[in-house]
Amino acid sequence: MPRRRTIAYGSIFLLFAGANVSDVKAQQVSAPVKAVQLIGLAGVKHDAKGKLTVENVNLHFVHAKANSDVSVSSLQDVVTGGDTQRYIGGTLGLMSMAAPYGGGRFLSLFRKNIDTLTIHYRHVDDGLHGVIFTMPVGAADVIKKELVTQGARTAPMGELNPIPSPPNTPPNTEGMVSTSQGEKPVKIKVAAIQVKMIQSDEIRLPAEFQIALYENLVRQIEKHGKFQHVYRDGDRNAISVPDLVVLRSTVRGFKAGSERARQVTTVVGATSIRVHCQFTGTDGKALLERDVSGKVRFFGGNLKATYDFAKKAARVTDENFSSTTTN
Repeated sequence: MPRRRTIAYGSIFLLFAGANVSDVKAQQVSAPVKAVQLIGLAGVKHDAKGKLTVENVNLHFVHAKANSDVSVSSLQDVVTGGDTQRYIGGTLGLMSMAAPYGGGRFLSLFRKNIDTLTIHYRHVDDGLHGVIFTMPVGAADVIKKELVTQGARTAPMGELNPIPSPPNTPPNTEGMVSTSQGEKPVKIKVAAIQVKMIQSDEIRLPAEFQIALYENLVRQIEKHGKFQHVYRDGDRNAISVPDLVVLRSTVRGFKAGSERARQVTTVVGATSIRVHCQFTGTDGKALLERDVSGKVRFFGGNLKATYDFAKKAARVTDENFSSTTTN
């Protein structure tokens, strides 16, 4: 056989062999991953078990007999547990030495033998949503790579809070409601509330913790039913709503306890957070400010502290606001 023809056949063989390897890799990346959706997907219960894949430009979660999809084009950020760990070990590791929150462990929400995948995405109304998944170690990086390949946006390393917020201007406290201790507050009449993404003054929150606080807060306020409508951060439908109150929450303190210690004794191991909640009108005028704490003292992981905070914050809205519902 002539040398040129041999080289041509060899090149064609290598080309198809390379294509087959690529196909195998693609199938491996897209293979279903066993996952638990902790919180965030609309219509899906907390801690729902299922399988997660990336297909047809969607993050696809199959649970029970239902399916949930998040379009890749709607993703604002994708963060894995490994991203958070590297972030803590870098700049944040240095910051934690001086941080009054219990040292370098204070940002850990989950056990070390599982991985996490946290996403931020915008709904069709531009409302901000977040979802937290847990899965076997290493699986989150595989899914993130596939999402990025299909066009998902991610924040640069070291910027785990990519959601832009309006510039913080000093609130106008003139006319802000204040009550003496023991005095029953005069309720403020409003039609709806918009919940902004959780922020932090002194630390950059890991995506898992930020989303757990935000999603629990939105759901608890919705559950209490105090307002005609609960709008999410960025929802353009809130722009023209009269009598709208805006809730901005800022983490001011965090102390992570030990789940193992809580199983042995209730004296040590408690996890606690402190969040400053500011309610303003659309004009930026402060209507109410409160510090709300969240704790988990007994059984349960650190994530339950975010749920405790959300329940207490929703109670603050019940005690201080009333609906302007008209017949």
